[in-house]
Order: sequence, then structure tokens, then C-alpha cells
Amino acid sequence: MARRPGIAVDPHRVRQARLEHGLSLAQVAGGDVSRAFIHQVETGQSKPSRIVLALIARRTHKPISFFTIARESETIQAFDIPAELSRSADDLKHYVGYASLTGPEQEAIELLYLSLRQGARLVRSISAKQRRSLAS
Repeated sequence: MARRPGIAVDPHRVRQARLEHGLSLAQVAGGDVSRAFIHQVETGQSKPSRIVLALIARRTHKPISFFTIARESETIQAFDIPAELSRSADDLKHYVGYASLTGPEQEAIELLYLSLRQGARLVRSISAKQRRSLAS
């Protein structure tokens, strides 16, 4: 599977949030990612996925928006909901590969994954209907 580019974050804010809460790199990473990767995010060498950014935000008690950098192209470009839902489903599957889950948790994750995929299809269908009605 090809790597996605990751989320643009302000590396200084990642470090700031960690230090404000007295956390080590290992504490932020937990068992989910490596300390080295958190260091790479803090130094701007790597960009975290949505899942890893959510993990950093949760462990530092900051909103995701505290870390993100809005690129001009992102603010101008239309938000592609189906693509975001599909990416979120893929990120969820990827994250679950690192987690130790019980049977019921695995079932809940699978339902969430399927719901995200179905939601993407539904939004595409609705968008296509809207475009057809505007064209006629």
C-alpha cells in the first residue's frame, strides 16, 4: 500500500504540547508508533497520518486544530467528502493493525469501517444526482 502524504502540522506546536504536559516522546508514542516517529514529527521530518495526529492530540489534551497548518490550496479546494470518508476508513483499518482488540471491539471497528465506506458511496450517489438535476 502506498503511503499518503500525511497531515501538515506545525512541528513546534507538537513539541510544545508534549512539553506542556510533561510527556516524554515514549509517552506520546505509547505502543502505537515509535518515539523516533514522534521526534520526526516534532522536527518537521515527517507528517503524521490522521490517526497518529488524533493520538497526539488526545495524549496532549489539545484539539487537532492546534497542530494543523491550513495550506492555501486546501482552503480554496472543495472538500471531497467521499474521498475523506474512504481515507478515514483506510486509516482505521491501518490503525487497527497496531491495536490489540477484543472480539466485540473488532466487530465494532468492522462496522465503523463498513459504515464509512458505505457513507462514501452514498455521498457520491447524492452528488451525482444533484449534478444531473442541475444539468437538466
